[in-house]
Amino acid sequence: MSIEHALGTTEIDSAPERVVVIGWGATDVLFSLGVTPVGVPTGSYGASEDGTFPWWEGHFDAAKTELMPSADSGEVPFEAIAAARPDLVIAVQSGITADDYATLTGIAPTVAYPEAPWKTTWQDQTTIVGRAVGKEDEATELVARTEESLAAAGRANPSLAGTTFSYVYASSAGLGTYLPGDSRVDLLTDMGMVVAPGVATLAEGATSFYTEVSKERIHDVDSDVLVAYGEMPLAEFRADPVFATVPAVAKDAVVWLEDETFITATSAPSVLNVPWFLDRFAPQLAEAATKAKA
Repeated sequence: MSIEHALGTTEIDSAPERVVVIGWGATDVLFSLGVTPVGVPTGSYGASEDGTFPWWEGHFDAAKTELMPSADSGEVPFEAIAAARPDLVIAVQSGITADDYATLTGIAPTVAYPEAPWKTTWQDQTTIVGRAVGKEDEATELVARTEESLAAAGRANPSLAGTTFSYVYASSAGLGTYLPGDSRVDLLTDMGMVVAPGVATLAEGATSFYTEVSKERIHDVDSDVLVAYGEMPLAEFRADPVFATVPAVAKDAVVWLEDETFITATSAPSVLNVPWFLDRFAPQLAEAATKAKA
């Protein structure tokens, strides 16, 4: 079997038995498919003290799966990966470079992202991982089931339909704005919300999953609802004289994310963690949408 991706073509001759993960989300997919990887990235932001996430409960076994250093910073733990003796490396939602890929393929067949670093949809990641481990049909079913749960959340919260949003990281300098194609943004559109027109314009020709918007240009990303987290508390954000002029802030139509575990889950949605956060997230979005339209 051949899997084409942005960094080459990977040949997988038989169902792998020793899988190592680099990046976000693939660990969740493997667990959902009943596959136990031999090595996965240690969770940092939002993880438990032992480096795991709550939605791994009942799946993760420290005796069978090694927690490896994360490659999110750009440093791939080649030695740890080689020591795990993998027969497949999955880096479908990652930032590995062409040089990283060349080194990894010297260790084991490696599947990278289909188009660009950190811009793989959770749907594509699920089906690619499923295909790589010989469980494509099961993966397709998981995608359909999860898509329906997101659509159902939209139907259960009708105020979301057609509501525009911006998803940002707030700092004293402005708003780091996530763009269409980023998992955070796509998650909300899966529930019937609409990317703010200004954000869609910023995305034209963009090669990254986010862009910095200075305070001078803050109204370029005006939207009905603002989904945000940041370097300051919500009260400080609201009190800022520039941020206070944002329509969503003025109407209190802000979904402010503070819990690190929740932020991680909603930043990297997967077929495993969507059931963990959806019943909490959708009502928060719906309440903000209702305020925006009042």
